[in-house]
Amino acid sequence: MDRRSFIKNTSVGLGAVGHMKVGKLKVSPFNSLYPADGENDNILVIVQLFGGNDGINTIIPHEWPDYYNRFRPRLHIPQESSIGFADPKLGIAMHPSLKNGINEGMYGMYKSGKLGVIQGVGYHNPNLSHFRSTDIWFSGIVPQNDGEVLSTGWLGRYFDQYVDGNLPEDPYCIHVGDSPLLLFQGQKDESAILLEDPDELYSQGQAIDNEQVEHAENTLFSQEFDYIQTVGQKINHFSKSIKTAFDKGKNISDYQNDGFSNQLKLVARLIDGGLKTKVFSVSLGGFDTHAGQGVLDGTHSQLLYYMSAGISAFQADIEQLGHSKKVVGITVSEFGRRPYENGSMGTDHGTANVMFAFGDEVKNEVFGGNIAFLPFFDAVNLSYRYDFRSVYQEIMRTWFGASAEFSESVLGGKFALVDKVGFLKSTEPDATLPEEPKVPEINNDPRSPDNPNSPLNVTEQDKFVAFPNPTKDGKIILNMTLYIENIITIKHADIYGHDLGELVKNKLFKLGTHYLPLELDGPPGMHILHIKAGNRHHYLKVIKL
Repeated sequence: MDRRSFIKNTSVGLGAVGHMKVGKLKVSPFNSLYPADGENDNILVIVQLFGGNDGINTIIPHEWPDYYNRFRPRLHIPQESSIGFADPKLGIAMHPSLKNGINEGMYGMYKSGKLGVIQGVGYHNPNLSHFRSTDIWFSGIVPQNDGEVLSTGWLGRYFDQYVDGNLPEDPYCIHVGDSPLLLFQGQKDESAILLEDPDELYSQGQAIDNEQVEHAENTLFSQEFDYIQTVGQKINHFSKSIKTAFDKGKNISDYQNDGFSNQLKLVARLIDGGLKTKVFSVSLGGFDTHAGQGVLDGTHSQLLYYMSAGISAFQADIEQLGHSKKVVGITVSEFGRRPYENGSMGTDHGTANVMFAFGDEVKNEVFGGNIAFLPFFDAVNLSYRYDFRSVYQEIMRTWFGASAEFSESVLGGKFALVDKVGFLKSTEPDATLPEEPKVPEINNDPRSPDNPNSPLNVTEQDKFVAFPNPTKDGKIILNMTLYIENIITIKHADIYGHDLGELVKNKLFKLGTHYLPLELDGPPGMHILHIKAGNRHHYLKVIKL
């Protein structure tokens, strides 16, 4: 293969580029530069749900009237169709699509003790951009501001530790797909192979020269040539072990014939073939359900149908193949959806979400209870209960056997275990870890009767009085008493609803009494002042003579 053809085809085969220096594989896939508590050959499978999965219609608050009447009057999953599971006191149920697949799908996995449910996962000051939030989840870093560059992934930084000069026999990570992920990007190099077809990868590898071509001069051309040559050598190197594992491995389960299930089918076969890869990543897209999300027969239901079929077939496969004790999987989505349905029979970008953990070695529990009972931290989004980095930390420390110090260096800090106990069976309590994120006590849901700032909760809180009223020249003083600090906007209109202008715009006022001089434009007659205090709305009539 000539170099031009190689460059054209490289993206099909390899995400690991540059001058990656890695350790030799022995019983454990890697030798670490850093002390670990007991490295092992455990495997992690990451299932990316791209687009932002609707966690509330995945694990349903099916015994809560507000779900049907207030949050999702048209978009709820009917109570008689949802599948109750876990402790009945939690009042939660699974979407019926989660019963699809081998042995009753993911529902059957929960019944057999192979599924954990983590409710309310997120991070502080969440970003609701698909691209930015995906980068945050992939990087394992919550930036201080939107301008902060996220250039490495948490798994990329984890695998930066293997600094021996020899290539391992097998790749650290494999992403089943054709596009590199920030997840695997290290300080210099990417730790993942991109794989769609093992035979095609092997053919590419065989077509590439394996001999190192030396250059006497250090020029830009020679640097680029060496870069491409290094990539080619790695394709040649890793394609052999991947092809060998693929040919040696097998599948026993009957997988549904769809793209997502076929990704997991390939992963199970490579594991069975003896590939010592530590992390596999697969993906299922389409979860950005702003419109036409549907109920039992809609887009979201179909996506959960695919997810349940693929994961349950994979779990059954690795159990029958004898590898289930060393394989754990998690689902990840860049954010959840808002509790309130929108006007397009869909749901908009939200915050706290549900994660699934699956495998023989996960705790068969529901962590976080009912996600719908989490308070709103603003007018539209739920507070989070668990930091997503808690899950990453536990994977590194418990599942991979990394030291506490190294885990902290990868994530830039320590994080509380999920419910202080963790979601993996072998996790040990750790008193040195910080407390869990504090869930706000005040619910800022603007439609909740429990929210003192709700316009639906009419109380003696904020008071507004205009004088003189009537006014001869349109000049008034607004006596405003606020019981909490708030941002005030005041507009006015005539009795027919015609907009007459904005008198105050987004101005912060402390709690207490304020006197605002205002002047009403427009002709004589009845004027309506629309006073917006935070998320609460007030209306005041003033007559202009």
